[in-house]
Amino acid sequence: MKRRKVEQPEEDFQMAPMIDMVFLLLVFFMTVSTLAREDRVELELPESERSAVPEDLGSRGTVSIGFDEGGGSVLYVGAQAVTLEELQRRVREAVANDPEMDIYVRAEREMPFREIRRVLEACAEAGAFNVIYGTYQAF
Repeated sequence: MKRRKVEQPEEDFQMAPMIDMVFLLLVFFMTVSTLAREDRVELELPESERSAVPEDLGSRGTVSIGFDEGGGSVLYVGAQAVTLEELQRRVREAVANDPEMDIYVRAEREMPFREIRRVLEACAEAGAFNVIYGTYQAF
């Protein structure tokens, strides 16, 4: 009995460049997502039924209020810890450069309002009147 030879079709499409491109995209998105998370502190934000994602995420400064190891509050601009005076100076400079700047205030869920109020007053004294309070959207 003779075996018949089955003809293999020629490959027109090379997979190696596509695989290379997929790995490059994977590395790119992993790097970008890591960098995007480093500009702010991870907090457990309060929930709100009325929260909404703003359409314009343009000129916005982020101020975070978290807890330190002792249970006290600590302020962050981006991911850098600052004092209240340093926060005021930075907000004043940012508003001088962009008068339409919004300040996005993020605070831990259990943060007492007196601590949040200090930050809001400091931002108002520095000239930032457009303040957005960060919450999670409750469904």
